[in-house]
Amino acid sequence: MDSFLDRHQVSTDALLAVLLFLPLGLVSLSLLRASDSPLPLRLLAGLGLLVLHGCVVPRRLRPLVAYGLAAAAMLLLVALPPLHDPGGAYYPAVLLPSTLVFGLLLYTVCGRLDLLPSLACLGVALTGVALVLARLWNPASWGGSSGSYELVAWRIGLSVGLVAAAACLWSLGRLSRIRVLFLSELRAKAERAEADRTRERQEAARAERDRISREMHDVVSHSLAVMVSQAEGGRLSDPGSPGADVFATIAGVGREALRDMRGLLGVLRADGGTTPQPGLGDLSDLLDQVRDTGVRLAVQEVGDARPLRPAVDLTAYRVIQEGLTNVIKHAGATAAAGMTLAWRADRLHITITNDGAGPPAGEAGVGLTGMRERLSMVGGTLEAGRRSGAGFELSATLPYEPRSLPSSGS
Repeated sequence: MDSFLDRHQVSTDALLAVLLFLPLGLVSLSLLRASDSPLPLRLLAGLGLLVLHGCVVPRRLRPLVAYGLAAAAMLLLVALPPLHDPGGAYYPAVLLPSTLVFGLLLYTVCGRLDLLPSLACLGVALTGVALVLARLWNPASWGGSSGSYELVAWRIGLSVGLVAAAACLWSLGRLSRIRVLFLSELRAKAERAEADRTRERQEAARAERDRISREMHDVVSHSLAVMVSQAEGGRLSDPGSPGADVFATIAGVGREALRDMRGLLGVLRADGGTTPQPGLGDLSDLLDQVRDTGVRLAVQEVGDARPLRPAVDLTAYRVIQEGLTNVIKHAGATAAAGMTLAWRADRLHITITNDGAGPPAGEAGVGLTGMRERLSMVGGTLEAGRRSGAGFELSATLPYEPRSLPSSGS
């Protein structure tokens, strides 16, 4: 319901203006038409009443403008001389029923604005209350009568009633403002929670695809490659033997299986296979992100870089990413850290050091276990611990070539 009203503010407020005009505006205009007061006086009073009713239409679209025009119309009605009734009674124009519309506009503007602007609007309303009290303070001055009550009771009742009405309307407006802000915050929290759940599901699905992809690449694909290599070796060792055709068939089937496996790995890659997995070639972006956090990171590369197998390349990137993340998390954003990539003869050696305290024992166990598992899949190793003096050091090695299978005699 609230969303419908918000989407059709002008039309719903125009309908409200009509509904208010039917009981209040028609009665006020009929009183003006029946009055014996001069025509200019009645026209000015009628203009003020029409402005009041017209301000209902833009009350939510332009609350300050509508409230300012309504306040000016009320000031006009307060300043006009008393109207004369055919029955001989006099009454100020501010007592016409349409002036009740001003209360709606006060409620609206206080519900739409922040606290300080709403207090200013309340101050304008209280100033108007003071002017109305001054106008009605002595009924005899405008030809009225306080009835059977004493003059003091009239003044007290009038003062308390007008001030209480203004204060109540302001309070109700503020309550509506608080309600709107509360509901908006609830919607925002619900949207953030749903986005978090969606992201967690996506991350879980991507992690599972990555895990399956790594296992298939490191175990099945490696085994197929060895099988093809051995079959080709058997065929070439004695091309004229009857078993050469068998070896050729084994090698052909193995190659087809490898092609199918590569297709499956492409499907299983993160983000549905549309985004390649990161590798050491993407380190510059990662290092920039780490430095943006405030970490003073020095990078050193020793030896000649060489291409790595995709699984090893991805593992090296993930180990560096995890190690630098731990630096930010546990050593602090102002830590000094160093990273060395040493391209040795048979393996890549990655070292990450920092001058912080390092992760707590419990968290270190979980994080290091995950890195060790990832490294073990490609034949790598991991060592981590506190450095002599101060700081923490992580050292990982990754082989260039695939792990050799156990010998048949083992």
